[in-house]
Amino acid sequence: MLYPLITFFLVLLSFSAQALSVKDDAGTQVSLEKPAMRIVTLAPHLTEQLFSLGVGERIIATVEYSDYPKAALSIPRIGGAEEISAEVILALQPDLVVAWEEGSPAEVLSLLESLGVMVYRASSKSLRGVSKTLSDLAVLTQRPEVAASLVTAFNEEMDKIALLYRYKGSVSVFYQLWYEPLMTANKQQMINEMIVMCGGRNLFSEQAEVVPQTSIESIVVLNPEVILAPEQGTPTDWKKRWQAWPEISAVSKQHLYTLNADLVNRPTLRSLEGLQQVCYLLDRARSNS
Repeated sequence: MLYPLITFFLVLLSFSAQALSVKDDAGTQVSLEKPAMRIVTLAPHLTEQLFSLGVGERIIATVEYSDYPKAALSIPRIGGAEEISAEVILALQPDLVVAWEEGSPAEVLSLLESLGVMVYRASSKSLRGVSKTLSDLAVLTQRPEVAASLVTAFNEEMDKIALLYRYKGSVSVFYQLWYEPLMTANKQQMINEMIVMCGGRNLFSEQAEVVPQTSIESIVVLNPEVILAPEQGTPTDWKKRWQAWPEISAVSKQHLYTLNADLVNRPTLRSLEGLQQVCYLLDRARSNS
């Protein structure tokens, strides 16, 4: 009688362990014995994802610029994403560190893992990746039912938008990521995915560099129909500066628009708002081409 009972509990424990196990974007199996309750986030969008799941109160520390939702502002800071200290994180005794693969120091993450800290690495910078990250974090925090409804609604709305703009006329776009020097984004950035989904064509999508550097002269030659720029970090007189080149279609027709950088750069559920904004602006250009 005792043996079947022991077997039952072993199976139950095994099932629980498997239920709290996911493969992160680095291909590493991340497994927890119980739901994460003390979490450190190393990127603003990961903080936001956890709040979407309703577990924001479990975040014991985060990095600078974790500013959404408003409740995130009260979370203690451990510095910038690239300046984190393994010693500081260890002292917090987290049961899960949620890191951004591209923005968190690899040596710090490796050290944390070698010391027994569980690290989940998220690297996706795409709309589709929002669902994957959210679903993984839901497993590790034991909130799968919350993620399921959020992911379904997110994917359905995204597919609806993509279908709406799939057959509309193409619009050439220059995304001004930075002004001095003039920098943009290739196809590895989420803004490119948004432009394409809205029926646009990113003029620098095929560049090898993730953040290509370009020049005014190149933009004159490429002659984009729309120029987009993030509100954050862009000079307030940026449109006035472009007026010196009226031969550019976007300039002559006043298709110079700003975007909320958080909505087009941070892969979160709010990315749908960024997508809708991009589609709306490209449609304005189509109607005045």
